[in-house]
Amino acid sequence: MNAALSKAFDQLSPTQRQAAEWENGAALVLAGPGVGKTTVLTARLARILEESKGKNFRVLALTFTTKAGDEMRQRVEALVPGLTERTVIGTFHAFCAQLLRQHGSHLQIHPDFGVYDQDDDRKEVLRDALRAAEQDGQPVSITDLRWLKVIDQLRSELVSAEKAPSRFRDPEVGAQVARVYSIYEAALRAQNKMDFNGMILDACRLAYKVPAVAARVRQSYPYWMIDEFQDTSPAQYRLVRFLAGDAFRNVFAVADDDQIIYQWAGASYQQILEFRKHFAPTLFQLVENRRCPPRVVEVANNLISHNVDRTPDKAALVATLPAQGDAISVRVFESQDDEATGVASEIAGLGGENWGDTAVLGRTRAILTPVLEALRRAGVRAAIATRRDRFISPQFIWLQACLDQSLRPADRQVFVSMVGAANRVSGLGDSTLDAARLLAEADASRRSYLEQWTMAALDSGNETATRLGQMAHRLVQSRGSWSSVVSDALSWLPQTSPTEDGVISDAADDKAAWETATRAIRSEKWGEALDLAELLQGIALRPKEPPPDPNSVSIMTVHAAKGLEFGHVWVVGLAQGVLPSWQSLQTNAAPAELEEERRNCFVAITRTKQRLYLAHAQRYGGYAQKPSVFLAEMGLKVE
Repeated sequence: MNAALSKAFDQLSPTQRQAAEWENGAALVLAGPGVGKTTVLTARLARILEESKGKNFRVLALTFTTKAGDEMRQRVEALVPGLTERTVIGTFHAFCAQLLRQHGSHLQIHPDFGVYDQDDDRKEVLRDALRAAEQDGQPVSITDLRWLKVIDQLRSELVSAEKAPSRFRDPEVGAQVARVYSIYEAALRAQNKMDFNGMILDACRLAYKVPAVAARVRQSYPYWMIDEFQDTSPAQYRLVRFLAGDAFRNVFAVADDDQIIYQWAGASYQQILEFRKHFAPTLFQLVENRRCPPRVVEVANNLISHNVDRTPDKAALVATLPAQGDAISVRVFESQDDEATGVASEIAGLGGENWGDTAVLGRTRAILTPVLEALRRAGVRAAIATRRDRFISPQFIWLQACLDQSLRPADRQVFVSMVGAANRVSGLGDSTLDAARLLAEADASRRSYLEQWTMAALDSGNETATRLGQMAHRLVQSRGSWSSVVSDALSWLPQTSPTEDGVISDAADDKAAWETATRAIRSEKWGEALDLAELLQGIALRPKEPPPDPNSVSIMTVHAAKGLEFGHVWVVGLAQGVLPSWQSLQTNAAPAELEEERRNCFVAITRTKQRLYLAHAQRYGGYAQKPSVFLAEMGLKVE
């Protein structure tokens, strides 16, 4: 081992080291919060790369978020510089995109496919396809748009359009859903577009229908590692099974059944049971919590012990940090407004140097919004962390759409988006450069849509529209100019969005998000040329929010806080009907619903590095609410 890797192994606990030294065969690492699971994953991955220098294979590491993948890649590179090019580290969707680029032709999928990352875009595709099908005499109408959510559910369960009717009691409903399902998939194929569910579904189809592709994956990637396995959906787990086949067992999964909080998306304790049944893995348990004060570890163990759907005889977390006093404070307020004001007052008293290491967590955005408003009134820098899946400035909506249009010149939907964004950037009204008129003119002249808009923009007499048109014209002349067009656009577009002094514009935020995404996408290529399709696919699969303000209080839902840690953590809304939710407390609710709420609370309190504050009010929305049952389960005094 090199010096950096040897030092990293020396710092591992005996159990961590055993897991990091695991060689062949299936393994399941049960890793609670704060036990260093990422350290184990990166140490094992780096060791495999170090010990196999000069060999031809690559290591596959699947993560739940792009952020986790980026962090893993950076940490492995620090341990074994120059060897990370022999890895594929990323989300299931990113891996599926790569698989379909390379082998999708077996399913008539072109490698330069686009990715729909917004429901509104998908609805528009289906709406247009239904209109066209109705005109062709098919028994469908625009009202069949309502079946899209049902189709999404079927696709997430890997149910094809042909098999969809068997899922419905009413044969007529089943037949209609199957008809609309087929129309939707045909529309996506015609436009060379995919959606998130479709990427997993088509990757499964590919692995199932073309066994040689699955065999190639096993040969190319003899070691598989899966982070946050408990968050996998049934479709993602089925993909692992299809790719592994009957004999492959080299799957190293890291999971925690106490942190399954994406049940609504299909995450389930059953996936862990299925993995143990099929792969028969060796079990490791990491229990030494290196993050939380001992008192927080104690109440976390008390809380989660009330859940039934967890590994039998699962060991409790063990605190490793020295005691820091009680480390937990419970705050009781009369009303929700009082709670928000009280929390804000105490955080303001921490001083600005601590704001960047402070988080306020709640079950929903609605419970957090009053806290944000109170913090701002108290002069505290704060923002609600929100995942942004698309650019919000017209400048970068235009850039993404213009590049997409150069790849898919017949895509009318993208064209309309591009024209609308350009009109907003330039200040031209939609009547000056009208998308519908330009589409008609392009069809009549047999020009491409992008070329028709470019000519109109250059003739508009508007300085900004002309500059946009010049960039687009370079793409019309040669798609290969995209890299220089992007470079020029990144330096100029933010200048078209004037703001007050000290205020960051949406365009500047979007530029930061674009550059962050592009750096990560290029790092995955390791010196190989990046083509336009890969760039656009990668950007579509990545969140678009800019880097967080390091001096701002983080306000976020528990789901958004997964995987993070903070010095000072406030958990608000710890009242019956809030956390746990009202639905989970109903007499007809399944026990699993309350168990997931308990896991939510468990995840929230274990984000803490120094001090935990638990808050609840006696009234929410004007209604009296009792303290959360979770407080008593933690063993804390309830007022």
